[in-house]
Amino acid sequence: MKIAIFGATGGTGKELVKQALEQGHEITALVRNPEKLSINNKKLKIIKGDVLNEDDVSKAIQGSDAVLVALGVKPLSKAKVVGPGTKNIIEAMKAHNAKRLIVESAMFMDDAVRKNSFLISLLTKTFMKGLYADKLVQESAIRKSGLKWVIVRPVGLANGPKTETYRFGESLELKGLFPMIARADVADFMLKQLRSDVNLHKMVLIAN
Repeated sequence: MKIAIFGATGGTGKELVKQALEQGHEITALVRNPEKLSINNKKLKIIKGDVLNEDDVSKAIQGSDAVLVALGVKPLSKAKVVGPGTKNIIEAMKAHNAKRLIVESAMFMDDAVRKNSFLISLLTKTFMKGLYADKLVQESAIRKSGLKWVIVRPVGLANGPKTETYRFGESLELKGLFPMIARADVADFMLKQLRSDVNLHKMVLIAN
């Protein structure tokens, strides 16, 4: 499968590239800083560009069967990248007839999680207010896109090996004050959505 990946230099993004190549997919990654993606593979095409630039996004998606998105900014950043960037991705997918969109979001986007966790609710109203607003724009655009989409909402992200022992669902009982999951497991789950319709048009929590 030919896949375009956005956010490929981030923690989850690098895992997506690595695992997708291991599975034999052909990857195009749009990145601002190619030197941050130190993976050499004949099936990996790296394009230097910006997700906020419509032409760059279109070039990355042209010829792709599916798109994986792991865009992110630092929690305290005021930059609006995730929402506008995802809108550009959606428009380019429609233009190039790419149908399947798998997007990494975050657990704090889940209404029940915010309701049941005072800490997470507080963070979305204070330190992470800007990121929360940006992701609201992102998720709204995805739901209205008409594409075959899955929104993946992982708990806190950590480094570590792939375990494939994670749980997922539209609602989950989360363990601990701030549960964590390996980025490698998030990438594994996202890649599995490329060939499965079980979670199509769902916003799925994923946790250990």
